[in-house]
Amino acid sequence: MEKQSRNPPLKKEKSVRGGRFLEKIQHEEQVTIERIKELLHLLQKKYTLTTRDLVHLLDEKDLLIPFSIFTKKLTILEAITKYLKEELHLSFHQIGNLLNRNERNIWHTYANAKKKFSTPFTDKTSRYFFPVSIFETKLSILENLVMYAKEELKLTYHQIAVLTERNDRTIWTMYQRAKRKQARL
Repeated sequence: MEKQSRNPPLKKEKSVRGGRFLEKIQHEEQVTIERIKELLHLLQKKYTLTTRDLVHLLDEKDLLIPFSIFTKKLTILEAITKYLKEELHLSFHQIGNLLNRNERNIWHTYANAKKKFSTPFTDKTSRYFFPVSIFETKLSILENLVMYAKEELKLTYHQIAVLTERNDRTIWTMYQRAKRKQARL
């Protein structure tokens, strides 16, 4: 004779309670999501951010650098290196790994940047940011930056030139060169 389970109704009660618990969690999550949406909407209005900008800001996997760091006094690499060293307090080794460059080159670049522009970056708010991960390819720093701004942020050559404080023709040239290099790879 087979043994029968003594309390089958208890199992049903547990599953019903479990269902209510899941419903409660889902309701709490919905409330949390609504609050997050409200906060994101406020950020969008205050800083005139696009939805794409918000997604980039929320991406924890990648360091984001504002376009507001660029100045005519520094090269693109010098500005990025100075920002990563002074604002994010990264070591030369970490910066070299992020930018796909030798750490001795990064040290030299930072030393040059300090000579040219010894003051810290001003705390300007930036509408656009770029992730450090774009520098993983074999393209130059400026080529990677222009490709990202043109293809991901959908900016015009002139907008990119204004953000990087470079000439429009330089930006166009970098984009064309990067496209040719990518076609060869």
